[in-house]
Amino acid sequence: MRLILSVLFLGSLLVSSTAVSAAEGEEVFARLKCGMCHKPDKKAAAVSLKEIDKVYSDKDILVKFFKGGMKPLIESDNWGMMRAQLEKIKGLPDDEKEALADYILSFKKE
Repeated sequence: MRLILSVLFLGSLLVSSTAVSAAEGEEVFARLKCGMCHKPDKKAAAVSLKEIDKVYSDKDILVKFFKGGMKPLIESDNWGMMRAQLEKIKGLPDDEKEALADYILSFKKE
């Protein structure tokens, strides 16, 4: 019984940790004004968050992109503008990059 309770407790911590991280990521997203171009489910000035999620479905890959460790997997007509934003993202602490990735990846197909 203790083992089951321990497993359930640890599982709830992981879920709540991701939720907190996504909420922190939403704050970073808002602070950097990413939403001016990236909308949750439709293409506006840039690809939607759901489109980003389809291509960067793995958090580690998205964080690697945020760190400047790889070229974009989505080509955009507005890459010149995004390049300046990426420089701001690269300057974030790693925990904020990860939170931003959690937020973006929270738009998975529902």
